[in-house]
Amino acid sequence: MKYRFFISFSVLLISFACRREEKGNDFVYFDYLDSVINALEVDLMPLEYEIVELAKYTESLYPLRDSLIAVADKSKYFVDRNNWFRNQRWESSSSTVFVSFFSDNLARSKEEIFLTEPLDSVFAVLTEKYPMIAQVYYNTKSQTSRVYPPYDLMNTIEPEIDVTAFNFYYLATEDKNPEKKRVWIDEIYIDPAGRGWIMSLIHPVYFKQEFMGVLGIDITLTDLMPYFSGNRNGNLMIIDNLGTIVAGGDRAIEALSMPPLRNHTYIQTILSDNFRKEDFNLFRSKSKEVRQMAAKFLLEKETDFRFELDGDKLEAFCRPMNMLGWYMLSIHPRE
Repeated sequence: MKYRFFISFSVLLISFACRREEKGNDFVYFDYLDSVINALEVDLMPLEYEIVELAKYTESLYPLRDSLIAVADKSKYFVDRNNWFRNQRWESSSSTVFVSFFSDNLARSKEEIFLTEPLDSVFAVLTEKYPMIAQVYYNTKSQTSRVYPPYDLMNTIEPEIDVTAFNFYYLATEDKNPEKKRVWIDEIYIDPAGRGWIMSLIHPVYFKQEFMGVLGIDITLTDLMPYFSGNRNGNLMIIDNLGTIVAGGDRAIEALSMPPLRNHTYIQTILSDNFRKEDFNLFRSKSKEVRQMAAKFLLEKETDFRFELDGDKLEAFCRPMNMLGWYMLSIHPRE
């Protein structure tokens, strides 16, 4: 998939250069933004299909409840000295699995762990197929959690965790998602395992019209970087609906009076120990002009903005993305 990123992006650059000479006006920038957004979303779109199919497969397990429980490898799980039901030896496990202390029926929760055991192999295939996937998981209303690839549960999660309290669960529930469809969560976070920005795609699971739980795919945004590193002018960036820089060309970020980048690269800055995403919010820029630009794009829904910064005359163009509540910007010297 990474190679396809570079190929498609190179084609876009050539196309953009040609069209700029032909048109010579602002519309070429909007055409370019639309083209990049389309190419990016084409690469994300297969994940929408995959999570729908994954939900269908998960739903198909519930009618086989008794037979799946009977053949499950129960030796992989145990109740530890703290009365926490989980799998043993996470390093050699297919997934990390546990039942939260919030479960009000441990026997029922254990049965759900057993009947969803076939998900491990499906999760593994999906993660192998799409390198941008950081993890795949299934959290249920009976307070069970199954996550692939496995992680060190004891040093990461407390047994009192409520798996239904997070947005990657409750945004797929029936009251928030009555259409029972896939949902992109555009609120990003930094992966504690060091993989940079993470965003999530989730989908509810139903059995006989009863809500059972939520499947999720977490995606690393590092694989979006070729769209920006491939742009030699470094003038593209993505911001979320709150103004935080999600990804972007290093020159564009440095040009907007944001904090200094580590080794002049945004990805290294994100992965540094002292990174704070609020420092890279356009509304927090030291420049009044940049803050005004953010307000024009995000609050007033304008699509272009002309300004001066440190003596340079600049112009910025903005397009909303279709699959996420994000925006793509291009920033150029004003001609």
